[in-house]
Amino acid sequence: MNTIILRFASGALYVLLFIGTVLSPYFILFQFFIGVLTVLSAYELARMQSKAIHWPILIALITLAAGTLLLPSILTAVVGALLALSALWCFKSSFQIPGYMWIYSLVYMAMGISSFYGVYASGQWLCFATLVVLWTNDTMAYAVGSLIGKTKVTSISPKKSLEGYIGGLIFSLIASFVLNHTLEIGLTSIQSLTLGAVISITANLGDLLISKLKRLYDFKDSGRLIPGHGGIMDRIDSLIFAMPFIYLFLYVLHL
Repeated sequence: MNTIILRFASGALYVLLFIGTVLSPYFILFQFFIGVLTVLSAYELARMQSKAIHWPILIALITLAAGTLLLPSILTAVVGALLALSALWCFKSSFQIPGYMWIYSLVYMAMGISSFYGVYASGQWLCFATLVVLWTNDTMAYAVGSLIGKTKVTSISPKKSLEGYIGGLIFSLIASFVLNHTLEIGLTSIQSLTLGAVISITANLGDLLISKLKRLYDFKDSGRLIPGHGGIMDRIDSLIFAMPFIYLFLYVLHL
C-alpha cells in the first residue's frame, strides 16, 4: 500500500509541476523547465551508456540552445522528426549499437524537447491540451492493456498489447475532441481527432524506442528520480518522439 501511495504522490507531483510550468504566466519558468528536463535526460543517457556526465550534458544543452534560440521552430521540428524516424532503425533484430549512438541519442532527445518549445509557442492551452492527450494515451493504454490485453505486439516491451494500444488511441481521440471544445482551442472536430491520433501513434513509438534503448544497454529504468515511476526519460520518452510531429501538424494548420 505504501508503494502505491508513493507512486501516486510522486506521479501527481510530477504532473502538477509540468502543468504549472506550462500554464505559468512567466515564460522564463518554461525555459528553465525545458533546460532541467534536458540536463536530467542527458545525465540518464550518459549513465546508461557509461559515458562521463559532463560531455553529454554539454552536447545536449548546445543542441537545445540551437533548437530553441537559433533555428526556426519549423526547422527544429523537421530535424527532430527526421531523427525520430531514423532512430526506428534500431528496431531491426540485426541492429548493433554503433559507436556514435551516444551522441545520436543525445541530439535526438534534445531536438525532441526543443520542439516542445514550438508547441508551447503555438499557445499555452493548446500545449496543455497536447500534454493531457499524451498522458491520457499512456495511462489508458496501460489500463486497458492490464485489464483485457492478450495480443502481444513486440518482444521489446512484452507487457504492451494491441488491445492496450487501441484503448490508448480511442481515449486519446476522445480527450483531444473534448479538450478542443472545452478549452475553445479552435480546431475543427476532424482536426482535433487527427491531432489525437498523431499524439497516440507517435507517443507509442517514442515509448517503444526508449524501451529498446534501455534493453540495448541492459537497463530496466532510466533512473530513480521519480519514486515508483523511474527516471525522467521513462516519463518523457513519448513526449520526445511525439513533439516534433505535433508541432508539424499544428504548423500545417497555421496554429
